Amino acid sequence: MHLCAVQTAESASAGCGKAPPSSGTKSMTVNGKNRQYILQLPNNYDSNKAYRVVIGYHWRDGSMNDVASGGFYGLRSLAGDSTIFVAPNGLNAGWANNGGEDLTFTDQIVALLRNDLCVDEGQFFATGWSYGGSMSHSVACSRPNVFKAVSVISGAQLSGCSGGTTPVAYLGIHGAADNVLGIGMGRQLRDKWLQTNGCASKNAPEPSSGQQSHIKTTYSCSRAAVTWIAHGGGHVPDPSGTNGAKFAPGETWSFFNAAVSGGNPNTSSAPGSTQTSTSAPTTSPGTQPTTQPNCSPRYGQCGGNGWTGATCCQSGSTCRYSNDWYSQCL
Repeated sequence: MHLCAVQTAESASAGCGKAPPSSGTKSMTVNGKNRQYILQLPNNYDSNKAYRVVIGYHWRDGSMNDVASGGFYGLRSLAGDSTIFVAPNGLNAGWANNGGEDLTFTDQIVALLRNDLCVDEGQFFATGWSYGGSMSHSVACSRPNVFKAVSVISGAQLSGCSGGTTPVAYLGIHGAADNVLGIGMGRQLRDKWLQTNGCASKNAPEPSSGQQSHIKTTYSCSRAAVTWIAHGGGHVPDPSGTNGAKFAPGETWSFFNAAVSGGNPNTSSAPGSTQTSTSAPTTSPGTQPTTQPNCSPRYGQCGGNGWTGATCCQSGSTCRYSNDWYSQCL
């Protein structure tokens, strides 16, 4: 595994040396359907330098614009000028991947990037929250020779898993208070990769629902890394963990870096250890701190059958229906 990482890290694509396309919204035809994506080149793009690629898939009822405006799940600010970012747009605001059409869409994006831009073919990554996390899991299953690692935030088995027998480094982040895609669904994905990646079984403690903490478990794996981070919050893309810190972007970026270097993705403690906090919960399950206590924060729940909490949203977000049991501030 380490040798393979070294060999692919310098793998420059056919697009090196070519005049690049501009950043912005792009269109292509996939199986007779018009599909769009946002391309974000690094500042001062150099056509003779091979760049990392991160594809960020949006959540249900979200869009490519939401991912781009959110800094690609907070990763763009960590990347400096090292990375080309892509935010594809799903059909019907989701990633049902019917007949593999979203995989075909991803394939065509990857082919264009390789042909038109200078990319490091050993450094393709995917991430996403909710439905976007499910699609990230799907591309790991189906395109293990393209994607070096994925970070799945509150994902589930929603977009298929064709293949799934070849190791890919896998980071799973999930909330104990997730009432949309329960944490058991996240464990199911994790356990699939534990088997595929040749990981030793171990106890993975989790915070209680509503607890303001997160616990990171790094497994000992023979084929590719698996890390599991459970937090006490709900169905959110930017969970608050121990001491109220937003940890998902930093953990994702460190995991991607480690996947390329062949090193240990647990950069803050010894292999196999966990991070814990005994701090008391400061929010109710599934919400984040807010300066407007009478309204739900962005990404918080604001409606649904049986919901007794706030039905209004913080300034800058609106309450949007997802299903009969869940409406969310977006």
